[in-house]
Amino acid sequence: MTSLKNTLLLACAVSLTFACSEKTSNQEENTQELHEAESSESTESIPATSVSFSNEETTEIINSYLGLKDQLVATDGEKASVEAKKMLSVLEKSSIQTKETLKVAAEQIANSTDPEVQRVAFDLLSQQVLILAKSEMLTEGKLYKQYCPMAKNNTGAFWLSASDQIRNPYFGDKMLTCGSVEEEI
Repeated sequence: MTSLKNTLLLACAVSLTFACSEKTSNQEENTQELHEAESSESTESIPATSVSFSNEETTEIINSYLGLKDQLVATDGEKASVEAKKMLSVLEKSSIQTKETLKVAAEQIANSTDPEVQRVAFDLLSQQVLILAKSEMLTEGKLYKQYCPMAKNNTGAFWLSASDQIRNPYFGDKMLTCGSVEEEI
């Protein structure tokens, strides 16, 4: 009887060990899948969406701005620099009145690969792009003014997006969804 009891206890212990190890394995897989999903969500920017304005130069500048914003959302300083250089190329050919102010901010972003430095200049760029966007008629797509009260050391800053989903370029994956839509343009 003792031998049967010991065998049953051993069988239960082995079963529990396998059950617990399988549960731990499943928990690890689930945790890993959850982390991968969160990581994927945090580094994904909004799908490339463009807008059109009655003025083709405005369309090019704002779509260039949106590409730059997406790289800051991804916290990719090198790609943000490349996008700023594309914007400078568009501005060089442009005849819009505010192009010099836009160029100053775009050059600061283009000349750095540090996202924190780029984000400071992005604030000035966003202010100028908003003025430009409001001065022209939007003919296709939507543009949203979005605001984060915690940006710029809690003084707040805004950006423009072609989606109403919040993807914060001032914090990137640190606080991806911090902010709100303030206005539809």
